[in-house]
Order: sequence, then C-alpha cells, then structure tokens
Amino acid sequence: MIPIGDDNSGHRGRAVVTWTLIGLNILVFVFLQKFALDDSATLALAAIPEEILSGRRLFTLISCQFTHAGFSHLISNMLFLGIFGDNIECRIGRLRYTLLYLISGTIGILLQILIAAMAGGAALQMPLVGASAAISGILAAYLVLFPGNKVVVLLFYFIPSVMSAWMVIGLWFFLQVLGGLSGLTILQNGGTAYFAHIGGFLSAYLWAKTYKRKELELLYARRRKRTISGNADGFQWWIVDDE
Repeated sequence: MIPIGDDNSGHRGRAVVTWTLIGLNILVFVFLQKFALDDSATLALAAIPEEILSGRRLFTLISCQFTHAGFSHLISNMLFLGIFGDNIECRIGRLRYTLLYLISGTIGILLQILIAAMAGGAALQMPLVGASAAISGILAAYLVLFPGNKVVVLLFYFIPSVMSAWMVIGLWFFLQVLGGLSGLTILQNGGTAYFAHIGGFLSAYLWAKTYKRKELELLYARRRKRTISGNADGFQWWIVDDE
C-alpha cells in the first residue's frame, strides 16, 4: 500500500520547511553520499549504537536523519514526507514542525539504540540511517490532527483507492509493531529499524494529543470572549460574534 496523495483542503500557506527538508535529504544523498555509492561518507553520517552509547559522535543522531541507504529508501521516505508533512507544517507552524521532525526522529533513533544495547553483539555496530523515524513522527501528528482526511493509495502497488488517514496510518503503524516484534530475533543482521519508527511515532503521537487539546482550549476561550449571554422572560440567550 503506497500513498500517492491526500486531502489538502485544509492546507494554509506554503510548506517551506517540508520542501526544505526534502531538498536537504536529496542534496546529502547526491553530493555527500554520491548516490549512496560512497560508503565512507555514509558511515561518517550514520549513527552507530556503540559510539552513541559511549558518548562519541553524538551529532550523528541528527546527521543520520538526512542520510539514506539507496534510491528506494530515499524515494519512499520523501514521498511520505511530501504527502503528509505539508498539512502538519501549515497546522502547527514552521518552528514546531521543524522541532517535531528532529526531536521525534532523535527519540526514535535512541529507542533503536537502546534495543541494540539490549541485544548486544553485532547490533551495536549496525549503522542507522534514514529519515524514517522523523517521518514516523509526522505520520503520528497527522493521525491525531487529520484523522478523517482522505488519502489516495495504491493497493498492491497498482490499484488506486481512497482510504481515511486513520486507516492508512493505523495499518502502517501496526505493521511496524509486527516488524519490530519479529525483528527481535534477527536484530544482529540489520535491515529495517522498526523500533526507530515506533519510537518516533509514539513520541510525536503523545505531543500531538497535547497540542490538539491546547488548540481546542484556545478555540473555546476565543469563542467565549465573542459570546454575550443573558436572561429574558425565562429564556437564556446568547449572541455570538463570528467576525
């Protein structure tokens, strides 16, 4: 199931940060990684659990979020970011959106490193690259803030279908959990960092729930300020100024 578009009817303004992030990911892939053919550059930008746990090269917690293992890895991540990121950026603002991307991505990577530490052995040497943890955070925020939005997906890679955001993203997260549980037995061999996805998703989900609650509280407070009420002949009345 591949998403190819979503409902942008609530889209306000230009998604400057989203397109900047996409551009940065592409620039790193092309000019620093040489289309992922320069292994030394990729390793220099990757987060390696053993190094992070020993306090070395902590900057890679950020740099690895702009590094990818190959074309398909880059394209799939940028597709998700382009489709879901613009709505979130326009809803929460550019600064919050940038922090959401970086912080949820970092938390996701740290969870993957924690799991690697528990597994030990070769898992501690496995390089972590990709924007997937950060984009998982964007998906979680989208699920909270736009659960009813319609998303166009390709079922079985070729059948266009329209589904609600909660179904698309909910199914995606369910698959990440299944992948993480099955991956516990093959963590030593590398592959998809499912726990990075889970960590990024859960951290952003909790933040987005708090943000939405505060957003609603602010909306109700503004509405109360525009409301005049009183009693007349036993009736309660309200006048609401919607301007």
